[in-house]
Amino acid sequence: MMVNDYINFLKHQAKEKNVPIIQDEVAEFLIQFIQEHDVKEVLEIGTASSYSAHVIASAGAEVHTIERNEVMIELASENIKSSPLKDKITLYAEDALNFKTSKTFDLIFIDGAKSKYKHFFTMFQEYLKPNGYIICDNMFFHHLNPQEVSRNTRQLLKKLQDFTEYLINDTQFKTYILDIGDGISISSRVIQ
Repeated sequence: MMVNDYINFLKHQAKEKNVPIIQDEVAEFLIQFIQEHDVKEVLEIGTASSYSAHVIASAGAEVHTIERNEVMIELASENIKSSPLKDKITLYAEDALNFKTSKTFDLIFIDGAKSKYKHFFTMFQEYLKPNGYIICDNMFFHHLNPQEVSRNTRQLLKKLQDFTEYLINDTQFKTYILDIGDGISISSRVIQ
């Protein structure tokens, strides 16, 4: 199966199984960003079914992706095993908070538990190459109104808002927040 056909298959599979995946706009943006910035190695936090890992790999990058949910690990493993891009994707079946590696990456893509974004951002900086980037998806979290959601969702929105403020005020990184898909942030280290 051709790469684009396989990615379309994964997209339809995710819809059928109700697995959240990156929006088309974000997929297109990632491909363009990876090619324009000559990104060779990517660390992804939050594999889900492996759709975004495949999108990233299709742009030419090697992807190291971390997933802790056992159902998703099984699905992603099967998808990667059958994939024409299987040699470009490495799946780590563990909690990202326990992940350790000696590698560094050109890009870190955060699309895991939204409540842990700040923790992921600060923790994974050490694995970022000096002129690398950290991109976070779902920064707007569906533009939900905090007054119209459950208490748990309100707390999640508050954490995302706190994280956004943290990014804007972080003097080590310059961050842009773009209205692409459900909102993405792009952070690059400020070179002293």
